[in-house]
Amino acid sequence: MSNDNNTLSFSIPSFTSEDPHKILLHQATNADEDQGLSETNTGFVMWPSAVMLSHHISKNPSIVLGDDNSPDGDVMELGAGCGLVGLTAATLLQNHTDEDNDDKVIFTDYNPVVLENLQKNIDLNDFDVDHKVLGLDWFDQEEHQEQQQQQSDDGSDTTGEETTTNTITTTTTTWVDVEGNEHAQVRLILGADLIVCTNDADLVASTIDSALIDGGKAFILGADQYTRFGVQNFPDACRQLGLKVTVHEDLLETNFAVAEEVDGEVQQEQLMEELELGGYNQRAATMAHDFTFFHITKPIAKAVA
Repeated sequence: MSNDNNTLSFSIPSFTSEDPHKILLHQATNADEDQGLSETNTGFVMWPSAVMLSHHISKNPSIVLGDDNSPDGDVMELGAGCGLVGLTAATLLQNHTDEDNDDKVIFTDYNPVVLENLQKNIDLNDFDVDHKVLGLDWFDQEEHQEQQQQQSDDGSDTTGEETTTNTITTTTTTWVDVEGNEHAQVRLILGADLIVCTNDADLVASTIDSALIDGGKAFILGADQYTRFGVQNFPDACRQLGLKVTVHEDLLETNFAVAEEVDGEVQQEQLMEELELGGYNQRAATMAHDFTFFHITKPIAKAVA
């Protein structure tokens, strides 16, 4: 872990190698010194939840790599910000999958400056996994879904062609970027510190429902409900859309307990150093919080008679 001017270096532990995954990140610059406190500028700086989620998927690489039951598709980082989680996922894909694997990592955020910085961070890191950087507005997804539903009711998909399987007649489903371009749903969505305001719960749930393929999974990690509005409403917002949700609380405490069993204080200290690099302040009452982890599954659509 190091901090050189505005470029950060993270060492995400690898559980298949003695050498950690090295991730370099540049934080976006802005004339506003309080940019990290602005709701519209949250992607400019690192957040501790991204560190926690990156450590988690590195410890559990099957989340990113999938298994025999995983649907085909790409991996999306939702609200990527500086891109630590997506870069960790890309590193896992590069190190653990065969040459025939064509999974793409899609980095998404809203602010154009953040998107430019995301591409800069991708260029800073040496990986060969196919990727895209796309603008995505959560507010667009519900309207897009309504348009798709209307087209479905009219008997055609967005291209005017009906898609038929041997069990159910469906329409092609997609999500839309800020330019209005449609993209295929993904098999995995990763997101850190997405829920900050009360209405974020509904917006994030709707975006996951729109962008996630049937049978796909989403892993969303953020500060707990005591420091973020909307967190306690998020599970119900997902369930109202038919998504299945499992909630894990006190993630930091759990990680510390596991680390202590493995090698005493070594992993605890490393994780806390990484968290502080991401903005976590254990000594400040307003910043010392735990984390809540949401495991979301989108059920496979049932056949209709």
